[in-house]
This record gives sequence, C-alpha cells and structure tokens, in this order.
Amino acid sequence: MRYRDLGAGPVLLLVHGWAASGDFFDTIADLLATEFRVVIPDLRAHGETPAGEAALDIDLLANDLQTLIDALELDDITALGWSMGATVLWQLIARNGHARFAGLIIEDMSPRILNTEGWALGMATGMDIAGSGRAVEAMRNDWPAYAAAFAPKMFARGRAAREPEMIADIVARLSQRHGGAMADFWLSMASQDLREALPSMNLPTLVISGARSEAYGPETSRYLVNSLPEAQSVTFANSGHAPHLEEPQEFASAVTQFANRVHAAAVTHHNTEGKAS
Repeated sequence: MRYRDLGAGPVLLLVHGWAASGDFFDTIADLLATEFRVVIPDLRAHGETPAGEAALDIDLLANDLQTLIDALELDDITALGWSMGATVLWQLIARNGHARFAGLIIEDMSPRILNTEGWALGMATGMDIAGSGRAVEAMRNDWPAYAAAFAPKMFARGRAAREPEMIADIVARLSQRHGGAMADFWLSMASQDLREALPSMNLPTLVISGARSEAYGPETSRYLVNSLPEAQSVTFANSGHAPHLEEPQEFASAVTQFANRVHAAAVTHHNTEGKAS
C-alpha cells in the first residue's frame, strides 16, 4: 500500500473516496501537517496502490487499512473518511472495534447509499438497485466517459462552469482508474448497510456535509448525528460532495479543532486509567 506520512503529533488518518486517491487531500495535507502526523493511504486499486489478486470489495479495503494501522503502530487516531472512505472506516470499526481511535470524521456519506421503499437517505439522485446496475454497466463499458460525467457532480452546482480547468484535472485523475475495479468496489459499497452498526460506535464523531452536495441531502447528515452516540455536525455552505477541495482552509480549521479536542480527551482518559491502575 502506498501512503504518505507527514508531520508529527496526534495522528490524523485521511481515507479517500471511491475512484479518488490520497492526493485528493493535497489541498489540506500541508495545513494539517503543521499540528498533526497525517497519514494518507492510497486504497487498493486507487492511486499508486495496485489491485492485487484478491476480490475487490469493502471488506478487503478495511483489512488493508487495519494492516496499515498495525504496521505503523498508530493509536489514538482521528480518522477522516470521505465518501467511500467513511464506509471503509465504519466497516473496520464495526468488525474490530474502535480501541485504536480517538475520533471519527465523516465527510458527506450515507450508511446505505441505495434508496429503497423504506429508505430515502441514500444518494440524492434517488438511485436504487436498478439504477446502480445501470451505473455499473456504464462503468464497465466506458470508464473514461463515466468519469467525465461523474467528476462535475463531486462539486457544488455551477463550479464546473466557473472552474473548467479544475474539473479537467479531476477527470484526468479519475480516468486513470480501471473501470472493472471501480465497478467491483461500487457493487460492494452499494451492498453495504451499516445503519444497525452506528449506535454502537461510541466514538466522538464529526459529520461534515456540503450544503450544495449533489450526492447526499441534509437529512442524511441529520440521520447520522441522531444515530451515532457522540456526533456533531458542520455544514460548508459553498461546497458539494468534497468540502476539503472546495473550502480547504475552513475545512482544515474544523478538522483541527475537532482533532485537538478528541486528542485532549484521549490523553485525559489514558492518564486517568494510568492513575487507576
């Protein structure tokens, strides 16, 4: 697994979204590395990390991430999961617990991305199983065309028209992925339903959303805050699905404040445990 390890201090683990890579966090990495040790992996089949031979799914990505955490001996982690990155973190915590974590940051994600008759807080487009199937077919048939259509929807409405060069750069980076691998990950992500796991994640959590997101609506963030035991939220008024790219200074400030708070709480907890023993 390719990863970057920047700065020193409390650990921030930044986990990118579907079809992206660790360098999508370049807008905030240096800002955060002034106060934190910032670890930024490329997930399997993304960026510079190869796909390998195993079947590509969310469980595998969670295993990979746990392996990285163990190899680097990371503790008291504040982990940020953007989009699919949040799904990977939720899956890891649901399976392994959160003893290694001090806090969790969820950036614009739902615990179930597909909508059903009884669930309308998946993707804001209303995507259901049938729609997901059509999307997967399009990914496999012509990934560059799918990436070109997908890229503008990552951002606040109208940004593509205002900043075509930025969108062109994102399209170029997304196009480097393998369409079959992205389709496999999409199918696995679409099969996830982590709603029942959320109430047991007794971990300080910051739920971040973009007010102009085309991916998920504000009701999804409210659901997360209500379902997670220790959650609070912040909304970025001028952002879509990627506030860390659209409002990086403000985003880094919000992450810094949250991470410092949960780290201080973790230190106090450890000191209390030490005195008790």
